[in-house]
Amino acid sequence: MKIQHLAIIFVIIIVPISMVLSYYIGTQIDTIKLQKTYSSKLLTATYDSIKSFQLNTINNKYSAISDSKIRDIEASISSFYSSLGSELGATGYNEDILKEYIPAILYTMYDGYYIYGKYYNDNAKTIDEDGNIIYGDYQYGLKPYIYYSCRYKYANSDFIVNYTLDNNITVFGKVKGQYTTKSGALIKPNSVNKDTIQLGEYSYKDSTNNIRTKKYAKYIEYDGIAIEMEILSEQLITLDENNNPSLNTYEYVNFKNRRIYMDEAGYFWNNKNTKQYITDIETLAFLQTMTFDGHLHSNSAAEYYYEAYEFSKWVDENLSDITQEHAIVIQNDSQNADETEENVEKMKFDITTGNEKIFSLNDNNDPLLDGSTFNENRVAVIRKSIETNLSAAIANFGAGADYEYVMPIFTEEDWDKLTNNISVASFMQGVPIGAKVFNDYCIITNDKNKELVKEDSIYIITSDEEVHYVGCSDIVEPKNIEIVSAYRNIDFERQTVVITEGDERYYYPHANSKSYNCMINVSSTYDINDVISGTIKKFDPNETNNETINIKNSELRKVYLTALAREKYDLYRTNNYFGT
Repeated sequence: MKIQHLAIIFVIIIVPISMVLSYYIGTQIDTIKLQKTYSSKLLTATYDSIKSFQLNTINNKYSAISDSKIRDIEASISSFYSSLGSELGATGYNEDILKEYIPAILYTMYDGYYIYGKYYNDNAKTIDEDGNIIYGDYQYGLKPYIYYSCRYKYANSDFIVNYTLDNNITVFGKVKGQYTTKSGALIKPNSVNKDTIQLGEYSYKDSTNNIRTKKYAKYIEYDGIAIEMEILSEQLITLDENNNPSLNTYEYVNFKNRRIYMDEAGYFWNNKNTKQYITDIETLAFLQTMTFDGHLHSNSAAEYYYEAYEFSKWVDENLSDITQEHAIVIQNDSQNADETEENVEKMKFDITTGNEKIFSLNDNNDPLLDGSTFNENRVAVIRKSIETNLSAAIANFGAGADYEYVMPIFTEEDWDKLTNNISVASFMQGVPIGAKVFNDYCIITNDKNKELVKEDSIYIITSDEEVHYVGCSDIVEPKNIEIVSAYRNIDFERQTVVITEGDERYYYPHANSKSYNCMINVSSTYDINDVISGTIKKFDPNETNNETINIKNSELRKVYLTALAREKYDLYRTNNYFGT
């Protein structure tokens, strides 16, 4: 055969193969590009949604109240779809089409979570072509709020514990044969010197002219630290009767879920940026008791540790034998469920604490520390609840569809975000992108909110007007820096006041003249768990130095533990059953 013939045969065979390979490789490259594009856009949209939620809650004084919170979440979801639709508009997907590929959006809140997705509404009405009304249809919306709860059954106790993202719990049900409802923060009871507790009282006449007397905590020692009454202040813009704005610094306290300020005319709370002076007799009696030496004093920190001490004692005395082995699931969980041995199943957890006692509170089980048995179990309960309900929501979203929607496998880092922070998790599945189907998810946390005060939510202010992280080496290691006060991070965010349409004023509760150089140029920080315990391993980049710093009785620890307790106590709570 002539060489020309061989060349022709070679061309006939190789050219089609090359074309196919070229097309395949091109398709794969386009698919990878699309996948990266979609992942980037999903991340951007999720970030926009959490930013929207954050801005709304920071500037919404009622954001912790249920109805207001739902509006903020719905606005956040709207931002997500608007952002995603805008970002992916060039690819041919608008907001309505994208909804068919978003099986769920998860919002983890302080004591539970919302799942946004498609659900069947029995009451929904549609009209067919003949004008007939048809009841029942699939709709998009927020599903009912789900609490981080676990049921325990042991001896003559059968109760439910609602967990939170921190050391607060609510217990309701039958405890040692008695029906009980209690809530509070957990601490080690032996960390409080009960002989140091000082209670005060104030009196007032009620509506029937009877004198009522109420007690309050004004001093307590927690883990060797004196927790005393303190003077708090912040900047605030208020409007006068002519709508003229005025920026001033006021002392304040929190009482019955309201922040109340003091000026030369009396006590007031901020009602839509106007001063509404207090006339309630009980509130005035409390405020007058808190005012002495010319200043308004807050006792929130002392109240927090006192109430936590009383609640933790009760928990330790009544629930100390409970372990994960006592966590159960009722298969038919209805009012008339037959709780026979066959119908009761032990709860299975991804994180196991075995026979470790969850509510036996001691030096080896400090609820404020991450690695404690209580915290490990708290995380396990939250994780189990989210995993169960989210996987069901995603699977039900694709019921009857050709594509199988499933919950992705989260990493440990993902779970850490969801079980310890206010977070948003978005999911996109089943989008055709060339040679494959796009599936991805994104989780972003909101570390500045009005629902949760974490151990790292406290910022320290020093006398040189610097703002520091709690673990900053500049304030941990002995230096000539005076620690002045501490507040939660959200109070350092810019606040907005709308005067009139087009006229907005801005202010910072804690003056914007403060320097944040320490927070921007962090060179070394210490573990906050060590700050809480009082013994810190000295920072060493080479990890060869085992020297420790004892800050047990330091001013830093005193200011920090006081601020952490105060900010936790002053949060709005809908399930406060202390002492009942």
